[in-house]
Amino acid sequence: MWVFSGIHWPELWRELRHADVRWILLAVMFQFASDVFHAWRWNLLLRPVARLRLWGTVRALYSGMFANEVLPLRPGELIRGYVLAAASKIPFSVVVSSIALERLLDSSSLAAAFFITMLFLPLPGYLIAGVRVMAGILAVAAFLLMLFLWRMPDRGARLPRFLERLRHANEGIRRMANVRTLVFCSAASLASWGMQALPYSALSKSYHLGLSIGAMMAVLILMRTATLVPTAPGNAGLLQMACVLSLGFFAIDKTRATGFSALIFLALTLPLLVGGAILVAVTGVRIHTPRRDAAELATLDSPGI
Repeated sequence: MWVFSGIHWPELWRELRHADVRWILLAVMFQFASDVFHAWRWNLLLRPVARLRLWGTVRALYSGMFANEVLPLRPGELIRGYVLAAASKIPFSVVVSSIALERLLDSSSLAAAFFITMLFLPLPGYLIAGVRVMAGILAVAAFLLMLFLWRMPDRGARLPRFLERLRHANEGIRRMANVRTLVFCSAASLASWGMQALPYSALSKSYHLGLSIGAMMAVLILMRTATLVPTAPGNAGLLQMACVLSLGFFAIDKTRATGFSALIFLALTLPLLVGGAILVAVTGVRIHTPRRDAAELATLDSPGI
């Protein structure tokens, strides 16, 4: 792996040994607060459909995040929808619609944050071109969403079962896509970048990188951009490479940057794996049998919302 080639290992271990544990613990708490904020925003998006308990949404979110870390191609988005739909009795198609709308808001805020970052850092042309393509895809997705809302028949029309589920999703999106909800959720999406930057900033203090929270937010944005497309479980390898390359813009050498990427895994990913495993055991989600669980999703759609 490129990330670990040419590394001065004694220096890397020395840097990790001298990391300040107090800042690491603070980073873990910041990460948990960021995840709870994410769950609260999901609740806010679903509020026009149903009022949910925050703990149930947190449990579903962590189940999905755990699945993303151990399974390829990021299936945790569907799994967290499965857990929440089963617990809340909201139609699965409506929950998935909320996740799709949430991802549209997140991707839009990520694109905006990236273009702001581009004003301050000399980013490579291929990365800028890739984000421009992403912005174009977002525009097409927004157009298709509006077309979906406009063309779907009203509740009075009789439809095949598959189209009936789509109508459930359509009705849910129409409720969620009101101006008030979208404004609050868009503001929460922008605020979430600050929440997500806090654990990274705390880890940079622990690792003595000497970077400001603004710089760490830029690193976070570049890492999120590089890992936008689902790949290996937890984006292993790609995430570390993105971290090393992003820190390179701030004159952090490869050995220190690789050590910092290892610290991110130990402080932020490892607790997620442990906590996610516990929550998956509690919820009973069988992520080792995704086909059987997927077949059960059809039973979670009710006749109405």
